[in-house]
Amino acid sequence: MTDEKRLREVDILRALAFIFVVVQHGMGGLSYSNKIGIVDKVSLRLFYMVGKPAVPIFLFISGLSLSYVYCKKLNLKNYYIKRIKYVIIPYLIWSAINMYKLGNEDRFAQFFMQSAAGNGAFHLWYMGGIIRLYIFFPIILYISKKVHSMNKGARIAIFSTILILYYYISKYQNLISDKISLFIFRTPSDLQHRIVNISMLFWILYFILGIYAALNYEYVKEKLLKCKVIIYIAYFIFLVYALLNEFEVIPFNRALSIAYTTSSIMFFYVISCQVVNKYKVYKCMRFISDYSFASYMAHVIVLSKVANYVNAWSVNIPNFLYASIITIVTVVLTTFIICIISYIPYTSAITGIKGNNAKMKKMFGYLRTYGKHSEYNINNEN
Repeated sequence: MTDEKRLREVDILRALAFIFVVVQHGMGGLSYSNKIGIVDKVSLRLFYMVGKPAVPIFLFISGLSLSYVYCKKLNLKNYYIKRIKYVIIPYLIWSAINMYKLGNEDRFAQFFMQSAAGNGAFHLWYMGGIIRLYIFFPIILYISKKVHSMNKGARIAIFSTILILYYYISKYQNLISDKISLFIFRTPSDLQHRIVNISMLFWILYFILGIYAALNYEYVKEKLLKCKVIIYIAYFIFLVYALLNEFEVIPFNRALSIAYTTSSIMFFYVISCQVVNKYKVYKCMRFISDYSFASYMAHVIVLSKVANYVNAWSVNIPNFLYASIITIVTVVLTTFIICIISYIPYTSAITGIKGNNAKMKKMFGYLRTYGKHSEYNINNEN
């Protein structure tokens, strides 16, 4: 997405989604420990629940960004080449890195099957699923544009049908997954069953919401901002439900769970719109957003190293402070690591980022040409 048509609020939303993923793994895991007090448990679980919709937010962003860029013109050849170069290849490389660094070298024996199952590390299930959605995206976009051209009544009827179908798909996910596994593999192994179980079919609603937002962007943005107070209230009500359900104070309700996830997307989108004009906030979040793709795949390795380091050097540090430190350090450190890697020529296969290679070559050219002149200032040349 070029700067001329960049949706700056989506940069902030993407950065938030990445931060929420790290919050889940850095703070959420500790919240389930029986060795922490009730205050720490509730505090950490609250942060975990706030961050829990990270995957749906990423899906919403994917549907929005892809549709916004390709709604007018989609060159299939260029589209699939970009998915291979900047998504699939980096994913396979990071799957291998995660297998090696996290001690799962045995998975190399079935590397491509393990990668298809998102089994390079526990958090890579999302990548194993979203890649399949990218494969079918041109078809999904074509159908979406056809629906978008229909009258309002037809669109409402179709969306209502999708919502009802999604409710029941979510409700019977295990049964559907088992049936599909049996149909495809006959006698599926655990790995083959996982390949089916991580299907984005079970998360498709949030991708569709992103597509709808892209095809009606200014209208949706205006309406959400106009209704921001209602969205804030709804979000906090559903957050209370989610937290109470997490502690088993009240029973699980699927409709409320879907409502919580959807309201989270709207809430953090509105927040992103509200702070987008704060220059320092935007620059910081844009920086995290730009490197969030590879950072997502790398962060578990960094998190484990940071946690080990803090464990080795800290004495009687409060649990909440400990979880906060490893979470914040992981977000910052992972982002900087990927940023540095991206400036090394020919590393787009690792970072999924294009553009920095040319900038690095240009900088090296300046250094070779003007390196002998002490008065040369590379910042001025850039």
